[in-house]
Amino acid sequence: MSILRVGRAKWFFAVLLLATPMLMPLSGSARTKPRKAKVDEPESAEVAAIVNRVIATEKQYNQKLKDYSPRVETYLQYYQPDKEFGDRATKDDHFLGRLQLADHEKEVSFIQDSFSDRLRRRPEILRAHLHLNEFAVEPLTVDQENFDREHYAFEPVRWEYLGDLRCLAIDVRPKGRVAVGSFEGRIWVEDQSYAIVRLNGNRIHPPRMTFYVHFDCWRENLQPGLWLPVYIYSQESDLGKRLRYKAETRLWGYDLTSRRQQQEWTNIQVEAPVAVRDRSEVTSDLSPVESQRLLNVEAERNVLDRLEKARLIAPPGPVDKVLETVVNNLKVTNHLDNIPPVQCRVMLTSNLESFSLAYTIVLSRGLIDVLPDEPSLAMILAHELAHIALGHKLDTKYAFNDRLQMSDEKLLANLDLARDHKDEAAADAKGIELLKNSPYQDKLGQAGLFLRAAVEAEPHVHNIFGAHLGNGLAEGNKLVRMTALISASPALTPKKVDQIAALPLGSRIQVNAWDGSIAFTTRKAVPIVDASEKLPFRVTPVIPYLRIFATGPKVEASAQN
Repeated sequence: MSILRVGRAKWFFAVLLLATPMLMPLSGSARTKPRKAKVDEPESAEVAAIVNRVIATEKQYNQKLKDYSPRVETYLQYYQPDKEFGDRATKDDHFLGRLQLADHEKEVSFIQDSFSDRLRRRPEILRAHLHLNEFAVEPLTVDQENFDREHYAFEPVRWEYLGDLRCLAIDVRPKGRVAVGSFEGRIWVEDQSYAIVRLNGNRIHPPRMTFYVHFDCWRENLQPGLWLPVYIYSQESDLGKRLRYKAETRLWGYDLTSRRQQQEWTNIQVEAPVAVRDRSEVTSDLSPVESQRLLNVEAERNVLDRLEKARLIAPPGPVDKVLETVVNNLKVTNHLDNIPPVQCRVMLTSNLESFSLAYTIVLSRGLIDVLPDEPSLAMILAHELAHIALGHKLDTKYAFNDRLQMSDEKLLANLDLARDHKDEAAADAKGIELLKNSPYQDKLGQAGLFLRAAVEAEPHVHNIFGAHLGNGLAEGNKLVRMTALISASPALTPKKVDQIAALPLGSRIQVNAWDGSIAFTTRKAVPIVDASEKLPFRVTPVIPYLRIFATGPKVEASAQN
């Protein structure tokens, strides 16, 4: 049992049992309402051929999907309507793990005390046979068992473009005797292989005393001829006054279970313009100081390698270089020439966290997403650079690789990368000193404004402010990072459309769902019309730009560092 699966009922029913029991009869009455019959119009030969190919392609997709076990993260925000800002978040929930799609679907959590763990401690909820998989399992397919002409009617709507793809939108509805969990909604089919690239709708005819929720699932062409789900958005606003939510699910790391080419390791050739000297440049024993540094670097390398293997950290890429440019600005203007080169990496999770290792700074995807400008980014990096400058090292126990020989689901619980309060306070003071001597010294009010927005949002969405590995921006409903900058920042005025204190999730980073590599989005900034569009720290729909897979240039990686 987990946030994605606990029987055949819905996990939202748990909330209804605790908060809005009067809604239970509404769900049952909606289930038994008779469906209006619809007369099918004659189908042309062209449409019939397209529908037949769509059905055949989807059956192949259902089989291929079972070969994979991607990483999966669901983040959910409950909200209430607000006259001035459209709506406001009231609380949130979070799940991170992997999805096993072979045979019987199963979700494995990577984090302790997740929503599923809390359900286990509530036997009165378990007796309701709750089902939590509508976010990451049910939206993946149209209908695994009955997607055919006998069970569904197909009505073409129009041709339209999704990104680069010309797609046929088709309305799909069950016909005849409706099976439990049948799909009703719209699918989009690309015009080359007739693969479904998007499905938007709901499942109908739920079991008694339960209900289904709406979803919008997007698939991408991650390899030649291979379409896989990457993003799911779900929203409900009419399940009762106390049950409104917006949720996003992201899937990535499909290559973890793909077939590997053994030739990559058995046929290694090195081509170089000059003869390769097959020995180390070091010609003598290392000094004790050099040995200690090497041990720290070895511990750091082991941690990064293990997190990357679990697809929790993105491979090195262009985003890292942008972060490292800001770090170098801080180093140069503060004359930190004695510090070895500092690298940056990005964690693939939504939680707003950062941490430093030996000489590497790690920021989460979610944190980069919500930072509104470069001074705010510099504030986060200055804090972590201060840890390095003050000599706050990574525990060298991780230089012994056996400490990291564990399953992915146990990794986050066993890695201890957080700093104590004394080190955090020292890093705050040093970090502010670094900022005041940097090119960002005249723009620190913007960084303080971001912290003000965080103070405002954290009590309502505290799960996203928590940390999996390092130190979060807040602790126990209290902001704990670089708080001295708040006093010098302007007042937070949510109604002003030209004051952007923080961005919504998904604003900056896009993830390649195949291998976890990342890049900055190419989305254009859109002028804010009213305050309801500011949405700091909020879940919003993310519309992927769909395109056919194209083989790009080979990426050369070096093990030098």
